[in-house]
Amino acid sequence: MQAPTLHLHGNPDILTQPTLALLCSAQAPAGVLLAVHDLAQRWRHHGPVIMSGFQSPVEEEALTVLLRGPRPVAFWLARGPYRRVPEHLRPALDDDRLLIVASFPPTIKRPTQAMALQRKHLLCAQADGVLVAHAAPGSGTATLAQDVLEWGKPVFVVDHPANGWLVRTGARPYALQTVPSHTTM
Repeated sequence: MQAPTLHLHGNPDILTQPTLALLCSAQAPAGVLLAVHDLAQRWRHHGPVIMSGFQSPVEEEALTVLLRGPRPVAFWLARGPYRRVPEHLRPALDDDRLLIVASFPPTIKRPTQAMALQRKHLLCAQADGVLVAHAAPGSGTATLAQDVLEWGKPVFVVDHPANGWLVRTGARPYALQTVPSHTTM
């Protein structure tokens, strides 16, 4: 199997900073959305670079908040690179605080579930740690979280009763001060 070619648009130096992948199942409890919103409010001023595909409603909310701040963000696409960057991403791109990563050829315009899963694996492999905002038992996100734990990478979860089962499998509750970094990995 050949490693994918990464198409980068924006500031690649963003990936030299401590990074945290953000994952969330498509459906999550309202309390998880509120918790991630609060975390994003803090991340936009300090903390790790947040990397995500920003596809689920919780991830989208995080992106909306993060783009309002000065901190960098890494947006991993489950498709080929944009021919035209969406308007809401342009200010961060112009400010050199956004990196858009695509691991699929430019001819791929519509993501599939398989492509999203492949993107999530690449994203988690690149990140210093992974924050699972919510994963329903048996979901693809839950399976990926278990894979990442087996890789020996830290997996964190939002502190919410619905995530208790993930803590029992080895994930740790997330606190801003437990951000993984290149120096501690």
